[in-house]
Amino acid sequence: MAKHEIGVLLAALLLAGGCAMAGATPSGAFRPGEAPAPPRPAAPVSTPRDAAPRGDGSPLSRYRLFHEVVEYTLETGDPRRVPTVATGPAAARLLDRVRRNRRAGVVQRGHAVPRPTLTALREGPGHGEGTAEIVDCVTASGPWTYRARTGERVGPAPRPRRHLVHATLTRTHGVWKVAALTIPRNAHC
Repeated sequence: MAKHEIGVLLAALLLAGGCAMAGATPSGAFRPGEAPAPPRPAAPVSTPRDAAPRGDGSPLSRYRLFHEVVEYTLETGDPRRVPTVATGPAAARLLDRVRRNRRAGVVQRGHAVPRPTLTALREGPGHGEGTAEIVDCVTASGPWTYRARTGERVGPAPRPRRHLVHATLTRTHGVWKVAALTIPRNAHC
């Protein structure tokens, strides 16, 4: 997969949460003068390992929160929430994307629906430590890119896709954070 494709795929996979895009019109236009609405959480998909309610601090709820924060961060350019949900390479990739978007004078908006499944959970030696592995088939409408100043759409319309994502979460001091996202070569699911 080409480096550019990976960047676009990562942006598409990182967008999630809201069903409606703040300031968007049916044509996909974006009105930059309007403040973005806070991301609305996607309806949780219940699996046998995810019987607890949203926001319970479980790896799956924290993974979904990661997607919500990513969407907010890319649409506003405000990276302050990233350290609350991501660490390591996942945080570095997202912060790099925000820096590149700022240099280019663009913001990105889109919609993705994560459908994660917890595949492994390991408790660490200390209290409040551990790792979790999640496999996800993310359905994404792709990121729409807009000029931050004018709201003019940049580039072609994204194509809806489904992508396989492997996520590693680490728990430190009792808080789960996405540490790494891996997209296999054949990422279709």
